[in-house]
Amino acid sequence: MRPIITAALLCVSLSLAAVVPAQAQKRPGGGQTARPDFGQSQPSAGLTVRFADGAACTPISSPYASPTRYDGSKRPTGGVEGDNHGGIDLSLEIGTPLLAVAPGRVYMVGVGGMLEGIYIWLIHLPADTGLPFAVLSKYQHLDEKPAGARGDRVALGQVIGRSGKTGTVGGYYGPNGYPHLHLTMRAIHDDKLGTLGKPGEFAMNRDTTIIDPLTIYVPGVTTPTAADALAADAKRLTVAHVDGSGMIQPSAARFVWPVTCQ
Repeated sequence: MRPIITAALLCVSLSLAAVVPAQAQKRPGGGQTARPDFGQSQPSAGLTVRFADGAACTPISSPYASPTRYDGSKRPTGGVEGDNHGGIDLSLEIGTPLLAVAPGRVYMVGVGGMLEGIYIWLIHLPADTGLPFAVLSKYQHLDEKPAGARGDRVALGQVIGRSGKTGTVGGYYGPNGYPHLHLTMRAIHDDKLGTLGKPGEFAMNRDTTIIDPLTIYVPGVTTPTAADALAADAKRLTVAHVDGSGMIQPSAARFVWPVTCQ
């Protein structure tokens, strides 16, 4: 398995040059994709996953856009991610290694309050992924702060943190909390990619749109909303993974599941 990132903890300010090199701001082949205009949160496209070669992978315990938690209870309304679930949840043991779902760089590490806990953001540019749009992925409820520096390169399947229950203790989940990974993904509006990291010019809640994290696994996806038009049988996605020996299966995969599969 690739080792966890080792470097100084993140500064508050972002170096745009380190995270978004000028030559990587456009999608492969040149040009820009249209700005997503589907609002702050994308509705569910009904995507589900399966794993090749009989791999035993941690399933989704609460899917994207679900109105309920893993235990069937009603989610609170009016939050930053909207009334329904703004990501996917995986129930995990504390300390489970979390993997980069795509190559990219560290964007931010921080400590939030209830419902967030310790988190890490990664940025994945078209030059990293081959996707025609840039995305940010956020891993929440980590056990401890990852050792990483803003702008550090992250390889596909690299360990970027450890699962925990920070941000879940003392609230709905009670004094013991609920250890799990909450993975959120945001598509960056193309006309705002060049402002990333510039104080006063880039605002996360204005210049990105929450999308289903499973979108990146759609073969040949062209826009953040392309999955909406898929036939029902095409919405069941086969997802690559990292196996117990640390190998990516299949080896040519561009995206992997966020935890190791057995």
